[in-house]
Amino acid sequence: MSVRRKVILGLIILILSAGLLKAQYVHFSQFYAAPLVLAPSFTGANEGARATLNYRDQWTGIKKGVYITSAFAFDVRASKIKSGFGLLVVRDQAGSGNLGRLDVGVLYSWNTQVTKSGIYFRPGIELKFAQRGVDFEKLIFPDQLSFDGQHYSTSNPPPTLRKKFFLDARASLLLYSEKFWVGLTVDHLFRPNDAFYDPNYRTPLKYSFFGGYKFGNYSHRNRVSDNYMISYQMRYQGGSYQLDIGGYWEHEPVIVGLWLRGLPYLNITGTVNMDAMVFMVGYHIFNFTVGYSYDLTVSPLLMSAGGSHEISINYSFATQRRAHRRKGAIPCPKM
Repeated sequence: MSVRRKVILGLIILILSAGLLKAQYVHFSQFYAAPLVLAPSFTGANEGARATLNYRDQWTGIKKGVYITSAFAFDVRASKIKSGFGLLVVRDQAGSGNLGRLDVGVLYSWNTQVTKSGIYFRPGIELKFAQRGVDFEKLIFPDQLSFDGQHYSTSNPPPTLRKKFFLDARASLLLYSEKFWVGLTVDHLFRPNDAFYDPNYRTPLKYSFFGGYKFGNYSHRNRVSDNYMISYQMRYQGGSYQLDIGGYWEHEPVIVGLWLRGLPYLNITGTVNMDAMVFMVGYHIFNFTVGYSYDLTVSPLLMSAGGSHEISINYSFATQRRAHRRKGAIPCPKM
């Protein structure tokens, strides 16, 4: 890549990431493989206990290991009190300046059946402690770039604090049956100030709307041979929208998914908002479900940024026999 193209690409990334010193928000393409990241309502949704691990390496065409998101979650179902309890740790790193965020949260959900036909209601909540930090000396600002490939000193003053600590919370609602699910998550209920420069900044509320429907093909003896699921996730925050829409085909022990991220037809912002096509594949063996996905970037501005790789590992402590006996299970895909 020529010096001129590197400078242009660097400026594009800086412009698109201008809000990073205020906020960087986690996103997994396999969001159903990170259920507690998606919504606290999924806490304790499995029979028994469950552990999940997620890892995402984004924009590998710029530099591998620069935009990294990882998450670990553990949750358990308390059947006698219709509740779920969980722990969620999320770590995000954005850029070579180590602009990072660490969230550690405790989660709770409650489940109840609301109709005799088998419709369930599941609210959930998370209280989290967050740390945000940046290595200012490693940052490169637009006034340091030039077409001769040299870096110059910046006129931007360093922030007073290099690390910030604060409390935050989010809540969610989930309505589901054996065939459908629909939910809402509202994040940043405490409206914390996680900016390094603006003392009056308050994080805007983030809304996530998600749902889907499950179809099944039945073989002899009324057993399901294949499952087909269509699903979506719409996110809104501070005037910005993003839509993930797609589906899965599940044939035990394999699951395959295809997704599209962006708003190609709604055009809310007045511009074409197409981000990526996402290809997923997963495999279920014993109590493990392992998934891999690749984001193929289709945005014309970020073609040089490359795609994104994502890996998920889900382990269920429940035996297959117990899981099959359970009624009222959420029909979301395993990944």
